[in-house]
Parts: sequence; structure tokens; C-alpha cells
Amino acid sequence: MVTRPFETLYVGSDGRYYTDWQVRERHRTGEWRLCVRQRRPDRRLVETGDGALVLLTPTDADTLPAGVEIRVADGRARVVDTRRRSSE
Repeated sequence: MVTRPFETLYVGSDGRYYTDWQVRERHRTGEWRLCVRQRRPDRRLVETGDGALVLLTPTDADTLPAGVEIRVADGRARVVDTRRRSSE
């Protein structure tokens, strides 16, 4: 059995993906503030530093789109989006 380097992977209403470490780190640094947490089903509503709201919902790593990958360094797993962004 292979152990994953993260416990939970979240998809945000902002279209981005986050590992549990990234979510904890954003809370720890004050970049995000937890507004509401629902346990069943597990969902979290957070407020970003610029006042936007992001709903985080657990998802399966198998659902990541092409170009979105999980990288592990120094025991920390983070999501990296390598898809091209529009310059608009």
C-alpha cells in the first residue's frame, strides 16, 4: 500500500486545487480566514485577504485536470497548475 503525501485534496470555488497543507498554511499566515465549516459533507467557506469567499470541497486526486499536479518537497504537498493562463 502506498501512502499519499497529503490527507485531503480540495477543489475551490475559485477553480483552483489545494492540499490540506496549503489550506492549513493559508490559515496559519492569515491569508485566509475560516467563515464556516460543515462536517458532513465536509466543506469549508474561507475569506481571502482581499475579501473574496472561496468554498473548499474535498475531491479525489484522480479528478485533477491535465496540467495540474501534486508536488512534494520538504514533506509538504502542494498543488501546482502548469496549464497556460490566458494573457487577457
